[in-house]
Amino acid sequence: MNKKSPNNGNGSGRTLKKIELLTEAPPEIVADLEKKCRWLNFDQNQIIVDRDDESTDVYFIISGKVKVMDFLADDQEIALAELGPGASFGELSAMDKSKRSARVTALEPTVMATLSSSDFRRLLMDVPGIAIMLLKRFAALIRTLNTRITALSTMTPHQRVYYELIRMSEPNPQGDGTWLIHFLPKHEEIASWSGTSREDVAMAIGHLAREGIVGRKHKSLIIKDHDRLQLLLNL
Repeated sequence: MNKKSPNNGNGSGRTLKKIELLTEAPPEIVADLEKKCRWLNFDQNQIIVDRDDESTDVYFIISGKVKVMDFLADDQEIALAELGPGASFGELSAMDKSKRSARVTALEPTVMATLSSSDFRRLLMDVPGIAIMLLKRFAALIRTLNTRITALSTMTPHQRVYYELIRMSEPNPQGDGTWLIHFLPKHEEIASWSGTSREDVAMAIGHLAREGIVGRKHKSLIIKDHDRLQLLLNL
């Protein structure tokens, strides 16, 4: 996938009022940041930043959605997070001036505001509450990644798929004891999150279907026996 140049923002919706990280900042500081930001539009599937890029700007998502990913040694994609409006990324490089540690790609047309690392570091000094929020976010990220690393290093490929199916599911609102994934992602997407291949995903879901543990209904996946799926995960 080639990295393309972003389009300059068209001037509409240039506000940072809904950015979660800036909720501790007074209105006058937010207004000043809006003037300092570059406003950019990205197309679907466009790479916003890539691993090892030397850029150090912080990105605020105004609208749209992005995917954060890394790659294994064999160039296999590993999804780390999906971020939507109000989220931000790039703070690590802004703080330590090191190269980017992941690739971020637009999942749909996305409007971004970017702030230089020097302005961001000054913001942390001026508004300590933002620095505390950032530390809490980093702590939560470390906890989440520790769980992901354990899953990737100790589970079989099929168990990794089971783990992601459980993570994506929620109790069926009909209250019949089943669990539901309303819109089952494509096999490529599940493979990205589970660190497996599309073939592994197809085989794992096929096995569950033959065992009567899951079933399909339109675009949804119904987990008929959640306890048994959990048992397979822990074997």
